[in-house]
Amino acid sequence: MRRLLIAFTIGAVVTLAACSLINSKLKEEDLDSLDDEKFFEALMFRCVDDYSGINDYFESDEMKTIYVLMNFEIELENGGLCQFFCNPSGECAPYVSDALEQVGALDIKKIYDDFIAENNIDLNELSSFETDSVDDYIEQTKRFDYESFDEHMHDKDDLQALIVAYARYHIDVF
Repeated sequence: MRRLLIAFTIGAVVTLAACSLINSKLKEEDLDSLDDEKFFEALMFRCVDDYSGINDYFESDEMKTIYVLMNFEIELENGGLCQFFCNPSGECAPYVSDALEQVGALDIKKIYDDFIAENNIDLNELSSFETDSVDDYIEQTKRFDYESFDEHMHDKDDLQALIVAYARYHIDVF
């Protein structure tokens, strides 16, 4: 299943990457002139183009924050928290709480931190979330009450808007 989810994600990334040549070359003044939706897309393209994983060297803490939250937000919107943990983006899990705090998403941070604590998830050891088949993934979805987390997320702060506001404030690092 992990490969299946990765295949779907790769398809989306290839589509994004094809469009990203223009967006990744935007200058600061061009980025600043974009509406919030286009700005968010430009950030997403930057993350896809410029970084291949959390172990990459980030030019700034602000860019790392954006990278972590873009992975978190995209997975939550696509398939929820279970998918976030089971896909390669789960490598960002240890950094999500701090990144949420950085952008002011304190409601989401509390929900995330509570979920991690209530389920005794060790964010530094996520190998138990690896899946190799659809059946493995289905079993993962039953491990914890992901649906409750995902439902709470829809009632809280607009993470995309907070990411955009944070990135606009730190536009000089992009």
